[in-house]
Amino acid sequence: MTRLFFQNLAGEFHPRRLLPSLIAGLISGIITIMVEISLAALIFTGDLSAFVSHGIGITLFSSCVVGVVVALTSSFRGMVSVGQDIPAAILALIAASLTALLPGTASAEEKYITVVAVISIASLVTGAGFLLMGVFRLGGLIRYIPYPVIGGFLAGTGWVLINGAVGVMAGASLTPAGLGHLFQPEVTARWLPGLVFAVLLYAVTRRTSHFLIIPGLLLAASLVFYGILWGAGISLEAAKSAGWLLGPFPQGALWRPLPLADLRLVDWRAILGNAAGISTVLLVSAVSLLLNASGLELTARQDMDLDHELRSSGLANLLAALGGGIPGYQTLSLSALGYRLKADTRLFGVISASLCGLALFFGGPILSLLPKPVIGGLLLFLGLSFLVEWVYDSWFKLSHGEYAIVILILVSMNLFGVLQGVGLGILVAMGLFVLDYSRAGVVKHAFSGESFRSNVDRPKLYNQILHKKGELIHVLQLQGFLFFGTANQLLHQVRQRVSDPRRQALQFLLLDFRQVSGLDASAILSFNKMKQLAQAEQITLLFTHLTPAIHKKLEKDVLTQAEAGLWHVFEDLNHGMAWCEEQIIANIEAVGLSAKLKTILQQLEASLPAAAGPKQLIGYCEIIDAPSGQLLIEQGSPASGLFFIETGGVEAVLQMGDGRSTRLRKMSAGTIVGEISLYAGQPATASVTTDQPSQIYFLSNEKMSVMEREHPDLAAALHKFIAQLMSERLIGSTNMLETLLK
Repeated sequence: MTRLFFQNLAGEFHPRRLLPSLIAGLISGIITIMVEISLAALIFTGDLSAFVSHGIGITLFSSCVVGVVVALTSSFRGMVSVGQDIPAAILALIAASLTALLPGTASAEEKYITVVAVISIASLVTGAGFLLMGVFRLGGLIRYIPYPVIGGFLAGTGWVLINGAVGVMAGASLTPAGLGHLFQPEVTARWLPGLVFAVLLYAVTRRTSHFLIIPGLLLAASLVFYGILWGAGISLEAAKSAGWLLGPFPQGALWRPLPLADLRLVDWRAILGNAAGISTVLLVSAVSLLLNASGLELTARQDMDLDHELRSSGLANLLAALGGGIPGYQTLSLSALGYRLKADTRLFGVISASLCGLALFFGGPILSLLPKPVIGGLLLFLGLSFLVEWVYDSWFKLSHGEYAIVILILVSMNLFGVLQGVGLGILVAMGLFVLDYSRAGVVKHAFSGESFRSNVDRPKLYNQILHKKGELIHVLQLQGFLFFGTANQLLHQVRQRVSDPRRQALQFLLLDFRQVSGLDASAILSFNKMKQLAQAEQITLLFTHLTPAIHKKLEKDVLTQAEAGLWHVFEDLNHGMAWCEEQIIANIEAVGLSAKLKTILQQLEASLPAAAGPKQLIGYCEIIDAPSGQLLIEQGSPASGLFFIETGGVEAVLQMGDGRSTRLRKMSAGTIVGEISLYAGQPATASVTTDQPSQIYFLSNEKMSVMEREHPDLAAALHKFIAQLMSERLIGSTNMLETLLK
């Protein structure tokens, strides 16, 4: 395995792959260095500004370690991983909180060491969290976070970046108290150039996504800055003294790991007080990582193992935490850059990370010459990108409720804190989801027995009776998860149907659970009230397609044995409908309100020519006295003839390939079986078996041919009779389909 890995890595040094990797790696590395410098300036500001050089070392160290580890272990060749802006923005808030909470006697060194300790802990927690999520395959959890909540958090992060950028350039913050200070002429001159540069950078990148735009504009802005200094006759030393440059930095490497002895200076109580913020770093980093990976899947049109990416980044963050690095993970923009430049190699990510390492140890003198307006402008650009996307663009994409959540989180994050803002947004999103879900309706279809019938074929007289009395049956096909909102809506709908004076009094209420995923305790209460209503109105409740879990929840309070006559449970909708239809027919016949059902022979007698009565037809038929369970037609066998069900009944059953079977139709006395395969000239599509002792007349294909030669008028009348039956059946099926599609 190791040998294969190094063989593949060696193959990436082929000139055809090496050149794109070098070009893309250099561009990516330069962009990463600039971004990491701005993130360090964001975190190490105010009381910590004297340690910004060490902060740059921390962010560059993180990008170097995380970048190399992820580049070599990612499931996607050409993956770039860097210290990220979103967790850095949260760490900036934590750093500001820590320095404010520490006692006034705490030295600047103690504040710095405490902040570095909290950064290491955040990276350690993030790395461990990533590893656990990857091991337990929780990468799919990203699908459950509401989209507006993510948008609100990113909008809030954008404001934090903008506020930090103003702090880097002007040493002030965007608070009501600080606004007056910001617009003093000497202060405005420090942040206004950065704002102009950020707007220019955003406007250009909005129009084109060429990979050279950002590094080219950064270089151009730096040259313009130094051109203005030269034109104004301001020396380099004077610019440094006036605070226009990022330096000066101390001699030697930028990165300075904390000695173990310095841990005694850490204020652990203050860090513990920011545990919620550290947890937020893990949460938002996991979300951002998975979003970036999912976005890269779409860009590269390549599936990615999200759990593998979590494990890869988890290991990288654990190693970075040992040196005080900030949390880092896969970046979408730079990884997509490599893909577009055909640098889909692991070498691309390694080169990008190595450039950060070179800057970490040898780039101090060069980095100290970077203009603060350029660094602050880059931060402003990042923050502006988030704000425009989620405050302006999302207005045209999201509903009013979803957009309100974005703004609510944006405001709450800056008033109360990151965790509080995101938590409030999640609560509001859940409330809106419940409201929208309740409005969507738990009833997918509502219909009566007048427009929907079971799959039992009955004689014409029975069909007429059931059509006339169809409103006695009310069917509700339910869907989704039943809870207090949807279950109460269902109860209200049932009450409306029961009290409707324009319709026949309800006798059967059939509730189909085939598309119900579950129900909670509040839904049980609504069904219990429905049962009380049914008892008062003498309505029979029928439950179909109950899963074992739902049945278990209902049997305690609803499906009680003491009231067994009030409810019935059937395996599916068809069996439930068939039972209701049989009750209606039995009740009507019991009081003598319908004519006696005609047998199939009596029906034929009314349709056949006077000269050719049923006796002639019977002469061509074989009389079968079939016991229950006798096979009449076997699935897949050639059509053998027609079966006239004189008494009893049969079932058509479809045999599945896996050994299972399902009932397609049930045919009672007075119906015909086998006509479809006979007229279509195809093998039987289902098996037909008697479900009770039956008397059947069988007209074989051979006897049919003889009858057509000897009595063509009798054969023609029979064909016409069967065509009428098939037409009526087709009309009934069409009506039921229209009912389900409404």
